[in-house]
Amino acid sequence: MRTRSDMETELLARLQVANNSSLFPASRLTQLIKDAYIWATTTWVWTDLVNGKYTSTIANNEYYDYPDDFRSNTIMRLEVDNISYERKAFEDYLAYKENNPSDTHKIFASYGRYYFIHPTPTTNGTNNITVWGSLKADNLTTSSSLTIFTDNKEEGNEALVKKALSVALGRIDKNLSRVEEQEAVAILNKLYADEKAATQRDQRLQHPKFALPDFYRDRFRTVYGDHSLEGFYY
Repeated sequence: MRTRSDMETELLARLQVANNSSLFPASRLTQLIKDAYIWATTTWVWTDLVNGKYTSTIANNEYYDYPDDFRSNTIMRLEVDNISYERKAFEDYLAYKENNPSDTHKIFASYGRYYFIHPTPTTNGTNNITVWGSLKADNLTTSSSLTIFTDNKEEGNEALVKKALSVALGRIDKNLSRVEEQEAVAILNKLYADEKAATQRDQRLQHPKFALPDFYRDRFRTVYGDHSLEGFYY
């Protein structure tokens, strides 16, 4: 199954109703598939939907609107003038600012359809804010529309049909409806886990797994002087 039309045809076959069924007309099948796709692409954050957008700093403006085509609360990386800022929970962001009013540690947070930057920019810029977040998925407007799963993880389209079938059967067979949804979730969970595992295999550049703090260097320097550290290994 590659296209929206393919999934509608499969859904109709699994419902075991005629093409001209008054209970499941073509428009209803289309909506079921569209709704399943919205569900699948908002419950999980897929790398195929992650993209970067540019905007400009505004002097003394702490918060900015999310890009129109970004899903809320999905900005995962932010840079100002090519310098990366650390993402924090919104409550922690506010607490940090309150407790450290003069600190210049570079952090950002999301809340609803806004993102917040600290320190607050003091000058106007030109395309100097870069944000990476999850786009809203295509709404499958045509019968030939493809999903993000079509070309690299087609099992995802099977999950869409199962989710659509689950909704369609909701008032007819609650037990079967629940089973179909559980199977849809299982498929997407596996695909998402595979995607995360593939990403985690990437080796971080100059980012050791274990940061070992040197608890003794300053103490030895104080007691013995810098020369005593020559040839000293931990």
